[in-house]
Amino acid sequence: MKIERHGRTTALLALALGVSLGISGCGGDSAPAESASTGATTPSELASGDAGGSLGTNAAGNTAPKIDLPAASIGSPDLDDPEDLADNDAIEIKRPEEGTPEWTILEITKLRLQPFPETDDVNQLRQARRERNQKIAKLAHDVIALTHENPDKEQVFNVAVHRLMEATWQLAMQGDNEAVTSLYDYAASFHGRSPKSKAAADSHWFLASFANENAVQHGDTEPRWISEFARQARLFAERFEGDQQRAIKLLNDAAQTCDSYGIRDEAIQCYAALRQKYPESGPAQQAVAALRRLELPGKALDLGGPTMDGGFLSIADFNASPVLVVFWSTQAKPFVDRSAEIISIVSKFEKRGLQVIGVNLDTDESAVDAFKEKSGLTWQNIFHAAPSRRGWEHPVATYYGVTTIPQFWTVDVKGQVVGMTSDSANLEAELERLFPPEK
Repeated sequence: MKIERHGRTTALLALALGVSLGISGCGGDSAPAESASTGATTPSELASGDAGGSLGTNAAGNTAPKIDLPAASIGSPDLDDPEDLADNDAIEIKRPEEGTPEWTILEITKLRLQPFPETDDVNQLRQARRERNQKIAKLAHDVIALTHENPDKEQVFNVAVHRLMEATWQLAMQGDNEAVTSLYDYAASFHGRSPKSKAAADSHWFLASFANENAVQHGDTEPRWISEFARQARLFAERFEGDQQRAIKLLNDAAQTCDSYGIRDEAIQCYAALRQKYPESGPAQQAVAALRRLELPGKALDLGGPTMDGGFLSIADFNASPVLVVFWSTQAKPFVDRSAEIISIVSKFEKRGLQVIGVNLDTDESAVDAFKEKSGLTWQNIFHAAPSRRGWEHPVATYYGVTTIPQFWTVDVKGQVVGMTSDSANLEAELERLFPPEK
């Protein structure tokens, strides 16, 4: 569609009103087009393997695979730039009358395109961003007041809601407590106005994304944000089940974030919602495996596979003995950094009858051999000869939905899983549970 440009402002209006609402940020002032996966699912340090995918560090500090998910952006990117318009049929667009809702939307768009001050002063830039977002929120609020009861202005209303939530999200992320309260109030208000509307869905998406960002940034010190993210993700999927792309994204990110932090009940609820509501999606298939793992405590563990020397290792080989299962890799920095301590703890319990099964997720056999020789690691490891069954494609890892390493699973003398942890600091306490108190 070709839009004949009657001046830059007219083209901007076409972009602001003629495209389906969810407009992503511009000029460095953007809202969460995709939730940080979480935070939980977006690796910040990558180390590529030969066949098993990539390893990175997740929000909880453990090594995780790089998982590609469908894009879940709120709208199309860079739609404020008239140069991005496609050239097709011509559309005549008149300049809006000053004071109308359309005129105000145009003013918001122009404001968002204004450059920030050229300065290295972080505080000055923060203040400029804050003032811009406050102006945008005020203008958007004015448009909402003029259009919320007029069905003919629903499209303008939706654009204004998006801009209001986007600006409020930015303010909240800068630590504005009033903006945080407003995010919740706006989401409740737009849901009350029309529970299944685009405005209700967009406002809740921003609220859930705010909880996501806080879970990523502050999960270690304020775990309440992890639970809040999970709650908002489930609520979004419940209220806007038809908004599949965003609901799947939120549920998957929340499930993996809770999973990586060991918040088991919340993770189970999010994975279960994925499986129930969107059974045909890729993340739902991964959720089935994750639930199989999370529901293991109290159940018998079925685990086995080939070893590096051509043998076969099974937990059934250690009947009537306590067993520790260790998922590890030479690429997993949390494991490598504390490997001396881990090996020392394991060695102490091996003297008391502990059996150990390693599930190695490396892709390079020589790297494993070198690490074992250097570290003194002696336990047997399940490791496949076929490169296609190594790394994150390891059959044990895929069957149980293991997406972070290291992991330590403890199994009692009856063959039942007693505990699971990804934090080596908890290892000794977990192992003590397998043995009667020493007299």
